[in-house]
Amino acid sequence: MDATEVLNISNAGLSADDVLLLLEYPETAKSVAHVPAFFERVATAKTAAVAAGDQDEAKRLWIAEAVGHAQLIFENSFTLMKEYRFYDAWCALEQCEITLRSLKRHLPEGPGDPHRIRYIETMLERWQVIYPYKVFFSPEILKKRVECNICGAKVSLRSPCGHEKGEIYDGKQCHHNITKCELLSISAVENPVQKYSVAFLCSEDGSRRDQYNYGLLQFAIDRLTSPYHGWHTENQTRTIPQSSLSHYLATAHCPCRSGDEFGACCALKPQVVVPHLQFIFYVQPPLELPREQLSV
Repeated sequence: MDATEVLNISNAGLSADDVLLLLEYPETAKSVAHVPAFFERVATAKTAAVAAGDQDEAKRLWIAEAVGHAQLIFENSFTLMKEYRFYDAWCALEQCEITLRSLKRHLPEGPGDPHRIRYIETMLERWQVIYPYKVFFSPEILKKRVECNICGAKVSLRSPCGHEKGEIYDGKQCHHNITKCELLSISAVENPVQKYSVAFLCSEDGSRRDQYNYGLLQFAIDRLTSPYHGWHTENQTRTIPQSSLSHYLATAHCPCRSGDEFGACCALKPQVVVPHLQFIFYVQPPLELPREQLSV
């Protein structure tokens, strides 16, 4: 059964095993999650399982649905990076991370990685690490009313509703919705809960001004043709002759990253040792691209 055949299966005949099989090895072609009406058909099959009282099948269909979402969001983030829409890709990577976090406790451990979930989890972190974002805004809120999305009941530590957060009921994952809250403060942090709250500069007209250097991301994405072509980086050093630094002002930050000014640090040295990030690509990049190293 190939990706297009899923649209020809009757709603009653679409099982979790069918869906999980279709979602295997997405690197061989674009994930079946891209097929129009795929998630609609899965949702219909899940509703049928709930109506039949088959909670186990409904849960497995939820797992299959989440696997498809993870593949779809990861592949879309790669497309956004290819278009140099790096902040949009950052937000997509965060959504993928959230999906994986919800999925992880329910996805059975097995040999291999046919749905590439472990691969996506690894590469997601590697992409996030080379992003230049270091400062984020984080709100502090007072939760005044929290409700269970399964039963709608008000919940608190002292009065739970009986549903376990993260568990699957009727093909839906239980989570708590904050329906009433008060904003107490906003802080600048380095490790936020919500990664989309990146600190940007603003222009005089109030529009966002992207001040970040995406050189590392551009270097990597230009040399990849598929989101399933893996890579990693190694921290190394590189020696630069003083003659290559003639354009550096004495008051500029020293390229050795000591934090001192160039004139007071390495300006008189015949060579300067600088930090260097080496990319190792698992699939040969296009030959027409330059192969020089990046120093960061």
